[in-house]
Amino acid sequence: MGSFIIWEGFMVEKKSKKKVEGILKKEISRRDFIKTTALGAAGLSLSSWAPVPFTYGAEPPIKIGMFNEYTVFATEYGYWMGKVGRAAIAKMNAEGGIAGRKLELFDYDTKCNPAWAASMFKKMILEDKVDMIMGSIHSGVHKACFPLAEQYKIPFFSGGAMTYEFTGKDAIPYYIRNHSHAKSQAIAGWKWGFDNLGKKWTFLVADYAWGHSLAREFGSRVVAAGGKAQDILAPPATADFVPFLQKVNPDTEVLFTAFLGSAALGVLRQTVELGLHKRLQRYTVICCTEGIGQEVVGKESIGAYYIEYHPRHLDQVPKELHPYEIAYRKACGADNDGREVGNPKVTIAGSHMFSMWIYPYMIKLGIEQTGWKDSKKNADLVKAICSLKLKAGPWCPLGDLVMREEDHQGFSDFYISKVEPDLKLKVLARIPKESVMYEPEVDLRKKL
Repeated sequence: MGSFIIWEGFMVEKKSKKKVEGILKKEISRRDFIKTTALGAAGLSLSSWAPVPFTYGAEPPIKIGMFNEYTVFATEYGYWMGKVGRAAIAKMNAEGGIAGRKLELFDYDTKCNPAWAASMFKKMILEDKVDMIMGSIHSGVHKACFPLAEQYKIPFFSGGAMTYEFTGKDAIPYYIRNHSHAKSQAIAGWKWGFDNLGKKWTFLVADYAWGHSLAREFGSRVVAAGGKAQDILAPPATADFVPFLQKVNPDTEVLFTAFLGSAALGVLRQTVELGLHKRLQRYTVICCTEGIGQEVVGKESIGAYYIEYHPRHLDQVPKELHPYEIAYRKACGADNDGREVGNPKVTIAGSHMFSMWIYPYMIKLGIEQTGWKDSKKNADLVKAICSLKLKAGPWCPLGDLVMREEDHQGFSDFYISKVEPDLKLKVLARIPKESVMYEPEVDLRKKL
């Protein structure tokens, strides 16, 4: 890699400084973002924030590492995770930083490659000397970085990895997750689906860990309640779903699908081509079309049900959260319809990107509670962060969020939404976080 410098709080390659300086003066598209720099500066507006001057040199900056899927795959997620993370750091600095210290952000591309991402994770620790790391929705990336987080005892904040075991049997002391996962999604969504859509389910899912876990977590609960569950596995990049859809039991009432990218669009479209949508209900998690506008998914998605972790459209967000949600969207460059300001063809990853907005605030609270200054108090910092009970506010626009100190897992509300004829996701039910909390499988308090 080329040489890098810290410039205006961001790490940029020396040879691209002039180019980045020009780009920062205007909002950029996802393609420009990826082409221009690994950081893709987001053109953030700080006009509503009152800057607080730093006393430079009094205390060293707090260095935050971040990595996301900016290229190769899952870029709809990576683009927004990075953009929101940068917006949060910019806002925090504009408000005076943390304990009078400025935040410096070091940002890298995981390339959706666990081995590469692990090398960047190590580089951030050993070369950039970061104090903590956040980001990535790729479970394989997280798993590859776990040994390093344990070895160096560095706080690692999950961007959006959905493997529930990461805060279960495979949990490590320095890993923190403030968002949902496959198990909590199943707990939140199975009962509503069972009561409102049907009791005979078929799970057509991608044949790898994520798809397996969703089928297992939902299916086991359906069967325990007296329902039926059929599993059909298909390759993650399936284009022709007809052979798999033909295996769906004739008496199926609910077809639950779990695929990403073009496969997620294909399976919905082909259910309509075969006429299955006329005799069964289609149900899935928002992960399948996150960051993709419903007009791209197509009219074939009309009538499908989604489990959302935060509503895409502002008018579907609970009214009491609107003051915080409006300010949050403005800071991140998102409009009321869940699109990028100035680039309406780009849809937000609204059920995932909030994690990157909230983490800097959690870090701030943890530092203020513990007096943390450096890695010597990392264990105390993690303990404090994982004991937080956040109330809805400017830094927690999705509503109250509860962290659990035993397994470092966070809990917030869920939403059941339906695609209307105008292709809008309309919220039908709000599932309170209290009904989603399960017994922790580990107790990390004993390991810090």
